[in-house]
Amino acid sequence: MNAVSETPELLFVHEDQGIAHIILNRPRARNTVSFAMWEQFSAALDALENATPARLLIVSGAEGYFSSGGDVKLPPARGEGALALAARLEMGQRIISRVRALPIPTVAAVEGGAYGVAWSLAMACDMIFAADDARFAAPFLEYGLVPDGGAAWFLTKQLGRARAAEIIFSGRTLDAAEALSLGIVSRLVAPGKAVDEAVALGRTIGDGNRHAVELTKRMIHQAESGDLAATHALELVYCHTCQAGEEVPRARERFKARAAARAAAKAAQ
Repeated sequence: MNAVSETPELLFVHEDQGIAHIILNRPRARNTVSFAMWEQFSAALDALENATPARLLIVSGAEGYFSSGGDVKLPPARGEGALALAARLEMGQRIISRVRALPIPTVAAVEGGAYGVAWSLAMACDMIFAADDARFAAPFLEYGLVPDGGAAWFLTKQLGRARAAEIIFSGRTLDAAEALSLGIVSRLVAPGKAVDEAVALGRTIGDGNRHAVELTKRMIHQAESGDLAATHALELVYCHTCQAGEEVPRARERFKARAAARAAAKAAQ
């Protein structure tokens, strides 16, 4: 596992089998986000966007804790622009949008807690694997702020207006079991195992058919804003692309080999 980030604010590492891993790395500050962290996140996304698509991206926090969101001890302002007081948030918005649009599957591996903009970052991923003792909250109003990072959009889109409004206006904390029941979390895991579970998924996803995986991710992304007719048209183009490549014949041969092995084993019984 080779680190390619030189700053302790964020680590960008590559696991085996093409799995990328971004780690929020300010554990003494509950992995709260800073300008430097967002800048390093942007550099990691540059590398991901400009390379052969990774099999999977995992986003997690260092030392068993995802993130408590924006660092209220650090000023969020930069420069003298019209929205200078929201400069750090604007950087985070760009990161969250880019994570959402990546043409690879993404998993937020949440241990401990994901609060504020960090919850938005987790919801920008395709899946959230959460330790069963993890917590989620969007306590923006408590700090005199509006929900940021897309929290209101993500929650309303996922839960509908009534449930999203109750969570946002109450500012209450959701435990992992409730988040799973609401469809916000994809999978509950034992504490300390969120990253391991995500890595295990990454090693099996698509059985090595990376083109099919990438195109499927693009379809899922398009489905959020498109209709069925647009999805069907995209399916035709992507299906043609897959059929014209090398992965489909290889997959068929693997299927035939497995079927023959099962038949031989059955015959030998």
